[in-house]
Amino acid sequence: MIWVIAGTLDGRTLAVEIQKRTGEDVLVTVVSQYGAELAAHIGITVHTGRLDQEAMQDLIKKHNVRLLIDASHPYAAIVTATAQDAAKAEGIPFVRFERKEVPLPDYDKLHIVVDEVEAANLAGKLAKENNSHVYLTTGSKTMHIFAKSEALQDCEVWTRILPTAEVLQMMEDLNVSPKRIVAVQGPFSYDMNRIMFHDTKASVVVMKNSGLVGGADTKLQAAMDLGIHVIVIDRPRVKIEGHVVSSNDEFFKLWEDTNGLR
Repeated sequence: MIWVIAGTLDGRTLAVEIQKRTGEDVLVTVVSQYGAELAAHIGITVHTGRLDQEAMQDLIKKHNVRLLIDASHPYAAIVTATAQDAAKAEGIPFVRFERKEVPLPDYDKLHIVVDEVEAANLAGKLAKENNSHVYLTTGSKTMHIFAKSEALQDCEVWTRILPTAEVLQMMEDLNVSPKRIVAVQGPFSYDMNRIMFHDTKASVVVMKNSGLVGGADTKLQAAMDLGIHVIVIDRPRVKIEGHVVSSNDEFFKLWEDTNGLR
C-alpha cells in the first residue's frame, strides 16, 4: 500500500491520481473529519486523526505500507520531520511533495518574518502606526499566538478561518469576537481578497507563502494594490534526506525513473 499524508488539496489530488494510474491501494491520512470527507474516493482508504511517530510506524505495519508520501501543508514542519523519521525507522522510501513558493516581489511594505510570534509583534507595531486594523489569513492552527499577543491587544484583528464547528469552538475559547471572524473556505480570488481587505480597512495583512494552490499570489497582489503592509511568515525548513517533488508530473517522472520507488 502507498500512504499519502494529505494535508492539502494537491495531496488529495495526488492520492487519487496514484490510485488511478498505478492501481495500487492508497492510504490517505487527514487530521479532521472535514478533511476525511474531502479525501473520500473509490479505491482510497482514509484514516482520520493526528499521529505521532509511534502511531505512524504502527500504521505502516498495519497497512503494509511500502512508500510514504508526505503532502502535508508546507508549514507543517513537525509532521514532515516525524513522517520522515517513521519511514526511516520502518525502512521504506520517503517522498516529500511540497508546492513551490510564490516569488516575493520588490515591495516597500513587504516584511518577511520567521514565525507567528514575530508576525504578531510586527503587525501590532505597523497597525498602530496606521489605523490599527489587521487582517490574518494564517488559519486557525496558530491563532492562539495572535489572540494572546500583547502587541495586538489594542488592534482590530480580523481572522479568516475554515467554517467548521471545531475551528469555531477554538475561536470562541480564545475569546475572539464573532464580529471579526470571516469563516469561509478558500482559496480566494484576487477580487475577493481585495474586497475583504478593503472592507475591513486593513492596514496590515499577515499571510504565509503557501504557493499558488494556497492562494498566496492573489492575497499578495490584492494587498499590494491597496498599498497596505504585508507580513509574510517564512516557511519552516526541514532537511529532507529523500526525494522532493512539487507536482504530480514530477512525482510520476520519479516513479518511472525508480520503478515505482521499489
